[in-house]
Amino acid sequence: MTSNWENFEMPNRSEQRLTCNRIFRHLIFYHLQKFTGKIKVSSTKGEEWSFYFLLGNLTWASGGSYPLRRWRRQFYAATGKLPNLDHLDWNAECWDCTELRIQSESNSLAIEQVQTIVNGTLKEVLFDVVQAFEASIYQYLGCPQTLISLSQLTGIGDGMDLEVQEGVTPDRYYRLPYSLFPNIKRLQETTYQHWKKWIRLGLSQVSPNEAPLLLEPEQLQRRVSPKVYQNMAKGLQGKTSLRDLAFKFKKNSDFFTIASAIAPYYKEGLINFNKIKDLSVYNSEKQKYSTFTLSEKPQEESFLFAIDSSRKNQSLLSAIAQRQGYKFEAVSDGLNALYKIVNNPLGRPKIIFASYDMEIIKPTEFCTIIRRIELLQPVPIIFYTKHPIPNKEAQNILYAGANELINQNSLAPSYVNSIIKKYQQGKSNLKDKNQPTINQGTYSNFRLSPNQTSFSMSVS
Repeated sequence: MTSNWENFEMPNRSEQRLTCNRIFRHLIFYHLQKFTGKIKVSSTKGEEWSFYFLLGNLTWASGGSYPLRRWRRQFYAATGKLPNLDHLDWNAECWDCTELRIQSESNSLAIEQVQTIVNGTLKEVLFDVVQAFEASIYQYLGCPQTLISLSQLTGIGDGMDLEVQEGVTPDRYYRLPYSLFPNIKRLQETTYQHWKKWIRLGLSQVSPNEAPLLLEPEQLQRRVSPKVYQNMAKGLQGKTSLRDLAFKFKKNSDFFTIASAIAPYYKEGLINFNKIKDLSVYNSEKQKYSTFTLSEKPQEESFLFAIDSSRKNQSLLSAIAQRQGYKFEAVSDGLNALYKIVNNPLGRPKIIFASYDMEIIKPTEFCTIIRRIELLQPVPIIFYTKHPIPNKEAQNILYAGANELINQNSLAPSYVNSIIKKYQQGKSNLKDKNQPTINQGTYSNFRLSPNQTSFSMSVS
């Protein structure tokens, strides 16, 4: 086996140790073994992808969180038309590959179009797998904008859970001509170049399957031309993924063009990225499926809300929220935050983290307004500050409805996770012992010292 590895040429031997090539260490192994079957890759977050081999040739890939969106993009890229999903076989090993076979057999797809769909699908899935397993590493290292190698992470494993099933094919009736099988070396080089470009844009924590949202339209409008602003305001509404935006703006699968244009504004906090759902089809009375019908009944989603103009703090809280399975929303000022929270049709935030130095309105005003709304009364509000707070101010903000006031130095993942866990378990809410109540007596003077993580009032 050692000789096989040595005989396998790569663009640069040092790339063998790049973290973005971890998935290819497994794929190349089964390629060299002339393997036929399925390799299922799972992440700790529950995401799954499957790679299919025929005599060592990588033939198809499926899985991930957005299979319908991916199929629509790849079909449209090959044909210029949207696919029809009325008769998808959901019982097939891979419904998309089965549909590809049906379209091919009916001469609806030319052989070149089939090849375009196969290659495009593999490239998308490979990028998503790299993104899923690399984002946490780059976040841990402070989100560098250069590729890192495994040698920088002594003792780390690849974190991938692999399940191997021999003899499984994506569609048992379909055999692509060998001339259409993609070259795994070229796929590796393409994936490497795409990930390198993504890292250089400073987007390691962002997935192209997420939807960019314009947070500060006024600031952006002052910095770009009217035509550019009109396009960006229209496209960046937090509903359309970056990949889908590329097709909307006639860039086909080149989402890097749009990413390059908005990356500087993302770094400045003018743009954020929202997680969205895959397209959905619903089952009718005749057990048929409609074509790309968006769900008519949006479900309430759990999300963590942050109010802070600091991009660093937003990124930290976003990473924590994603690990907890929450959607994440962030704005830079309290007034905009109130508008988004009050007008959110999908429910209320599970918890609000806010900088004590929030812009436009005061923390006490923010809390007072939130607590007047019945549905928002149980939502925990955690303020953090890096400056000493006089006793009077701290007392006022807690009386206004804040649950805790902590030191900004405590915004470490472990401590923030402990706060989230505490309120998840219902141990603290507006009616519990952490909410100050007025008794006869006086409060001791208060200053938040650098070593102090939280503030609690004591009655004397």
